[in-house]
Amino acid sequence: MGFLDNVKGQFLDVIEFEDVSNKLIVYKYQRASGNNELKQGSKVVVREGQVVAFLKGGQLADIIYPGTTSLKTENFPVLSTLKAFPHLFTSPVISDVYFISTRQFVDNKWATKTPVLKRDSEFNMVRIRAYGKFAFRIVDVSAFMREVFGSKGIVLTYDIVQYLSSMVSEAFATTVGDSKLPVLDLATQYRNFSGMVQKRVNEMSAELGIEFTEVLIESISLPEEVEKLIDEQSGIGMARQDMQTFMQYQTARAMRDAAKQKGGLAGLGAGMALGRAMANSIEQTASGGTAPGKSKAEKLRELKKLLDEGILTQDEFDAEKRKILNS
Repeated sequence: MGFLDNVKGQFLDVIEFEDVSNKLIVYKYQRASGNNELKQGSKVVVREGQVVAFLKGGQLADIIYPGTTSLKTENFPVLSTLKAFPHLFTSPVISDVYFISTRQFVDNKWATKTPVLKRDSEFNMVRIRAYGKFAFRIVDVSAFMREVFGSKGIVLTYDIVQYLSSMVSEAFATTVGDSKLPVLDLATQYRNFSGMVQKRVNEMSAELGIEFTEVLIESISLPEEVEKLIDEQSGIGMARQDMQTFMQYQTARAMRDAAKQKGGLAGLGAGMALGRAMANSIEQTASGGTAPGKSKAEKLRELKKLLDEGILTQDEFDAEKRKILNS
């Protein structure tokens, strides 16, 4: 850089930044010339929804809130470049300028990366997954710059959002572990449960200077095998109320399955027998009695035969077997 370039660099600056994307959490100010030295008397323009932080030697030196401020040695600890003339225009004090957005950032996604274990009164131990959205804002710039930028070294918007997403997931897992609410009732309590997660994650983020303004749970799902068991239990529950409808349902299933097999509809009779057998078993379970003339062993043999023929699925066989043994 020549002498004239150095002289040009001494003119006062207007330091400002407008985020047209509305997506940046933090922006480091860069002069077009590449020389980021601050000069005394320069103007700093801070818009609404912004805060400017000055870092000197990696330490937070000062914070400027919305408005227009002149940089002076009385209100900001920097030396002007002109006073650094004996040092070949290199200021002995280097200060970095960061624009921090204090507006609310919405529509951020979170999800459990691994299943969360929960003790449940109905399923004993179950694994669940969940996902949703969250919104946040920076409420304490000093804490944010000290903890997120300083201690954790997170500087990019994507990395900050990912870090906060993992915090929500952790808060969800902890809240689920502490909750006594049955898994099947969680779906009816999304709003209340979301509030509990939001309260917990705000306790975790307070030292970061970040506030979660909203945490939403969009879905809580169970493992596929558990969902199949729930469907089976629902079907059995319906059968207890209407045996005739249940037998018609089983007959229709047998016709469908038989049509797919080599013997065509030859298995229809077995399907109807299956419907009657399952209906009788459900009726016995509901009444607490046993069918005359048939022992538990005989019923299990009949069910095993239907399983071997492929008419009963393994889950259906296991469910009916438990009912027969417990009757």
